[in-house]
Amino acid sequence: MKAVAIILAAGEARRMGHPKALIEHEGGKSFLQSLASTFGKAGSMVLGVVGKDSEAVREQHPGMELVEAERWQEGPLLSIKAGLEAALEAGADVVLLHPVDMPALRASTLKSLLKMAQDADELLRPEFEGAPGWPLVLSRSGAERLRAADGSQLEPALAAMKVRRVPVKDPGVVVNINTPETYERLFGTQPRLAPPPKRRGTSKRGTGPATSNVAELGGGSAPMAAASDE
Repeated sequence: MKAVAIILAAGEARRMGHPKALIEHEGGKSFLQSLASTFGKAGSMVLGVVGKDSEAVREQHPGMELVEAERWQEGPLLSIKAGLEAALEAGADVVLLHPVDMPALRASTLKSLLKMAQDADELLRPEFEGAPGWPLVLSRSGAERLRAADGSQLEPALAAMKVRRVPVKDPGVVVNINTPETYERLFGTQPRLAPPPKRRGTSKRGTGPATSNVAELGGGSAPMAAASDE
């Protein structure tokens, strides 16, 4: 079973003030690089979808497969379709959709979801303490159906699909670091850009947000990921 992860990083990030794909997460890694590592540990091929600030994202991630969403301004579903097209062309049996501003996800959670995906009809969606989370895990037929959906918004397209909610113990599936306030609450500092690739691993910050901080932001009160503002 070939799994392809699509990390959605095409949006404008108006609230954060920096391109979210470039913001430092841990160990000098950007949000995008950290997520690519997590999905890779779970055995997934990784594609990033870029739009706004695409040149800067490409420069920061020279070894990553990035797909250009030329119509990203028209709505999140258009960016998602660009990624789905590339994933299906790559022979994906399972596709995982995930926003770039949710880097606290655990590889063990992804492995569990991928095991369940073998028997899934169209779509799996993790939830933490009743709150819907990410990534969305699509069968190939589900991915093809989503690619063919009308409109520019994701949620109406999902409403027409068969969705199986999966409770998980990972608060990272719902923690969305999409504002400076949330970032500072987790890391104790204002958002900053990750260092250039050659300097990664030299950050003086700790190894990332403490588990207690992530858990505190989890649950129904956690900010949900918005694909329209990746």
